[in-house]
Amino acid sequence: MTAQPVIVLGAGGNCRDIVDAMLDVNRAAGERVFEPLGYLDDDPAKAGVVLGGVPVLGPLSSWGEHPEAFFVDGLNGVELTRRKRGILEGLGIPRERFVTVVHPTASVSAMATLGAGSVILQNATVNSAARIGDHVMVLPGSVISHDTVVGDYSYLTPGVVLAGYVEVGEGAYLGARSAVHHRVAIGAGAVVGMGSVVLHDVPAGATVKGVPAA
Repeated sequence: MTAQPVIVLGAGGNCRDIVDAMLDVNRAAGERVFEPLGYLDDDPAKAGVVLGGVPVLGPLSSWGEHPEAFFVDGLNGVELTRRKRGILEGLGIPRERFVTVVHPTASVSAMATLGAGSVILQNATVNSAARIGDHVMVLPGSVISHDTVVGDYSYLTPGVVLAGYVEVGEGAYLGARSAVHHRVAIGAGAVVGMGSVVLHDVPAGATVKGVPAA
């Protein structure tokens, strides 16, 4: 099997986690599934820095200098999550050049669907008929229950729990250990604070926190 050469967009901590996940996939498979080449990041202070054994190769705009490479999205944080669609569309990387990375300890139903450029990290669970959009990051220990839809560019931080039939809009950010009741909708660009319990729909662009979240 020929390994897929992959460059991570971004060079933050979760981007190192993505490289680590790709290496864990290789170890679990007993062969080189992925070949992490490095990162692209617009912070000039990171140029040439080696993170997790691979270097920062240049800014995001230099992706075209790597015609052999595939890409995975590691851009994260509240503001980057809201801006991610514009950033990626501005780069113009074709969808077919994005890979999806699933850590070998994650449990993903064969009846679930995962979008291009998305990442599912350690011990996350994606249950039956769940749909994960493009460029979604799911951090360790999160649970996405049956028939839940997570929109493109969204970011689920560690330990998020989404009950069944939840709808998460594009570019939403869910803080660590937050939980969302079944059949609740989280609007596009909304932010759910750490440890919050969401019992009712959250409007697009709103920020909610607390137990219950408001």
